Amino acid sequence: MDIWKWIAGFLVVTFVLHGVAFTILAVARRRGYYFFLTGTFLFLTLIYLLKFEGWQPNVPGTDFPASWLLRLAATACTLTYLCVIYNIEGTWLWKLRRRR
Repeated sequence: MDIWKWIAGFLVVTFVLHGVAFTILAVARRRGYYFFLTGTFLFLTLIYLLKFEGWQPNVPGTDFPASWLLRLAATACTLTYLCVIYNIEGTWLWKLRRRR
């Protein structure tokens, strides 16, 4: 196995574990905004699973690579999470914003 395939496999496992951890955190703390991070890691898992398997699918009916669409979805989940916690008192981003 070459090094890039090993790295992609390692990242798949790591992202799955992160997704599970944020899902548990969301349920345990009863904070729905952690599910946005679960979504981020779900999409990252799919991206690196495609790399690991060597697949290069396109979005059906287009020539647009599916991995780009997954990257956009992961970015949207992360940005949504950041926008949500920006105004929730006590979150790390809220505290960082108040430091000024």
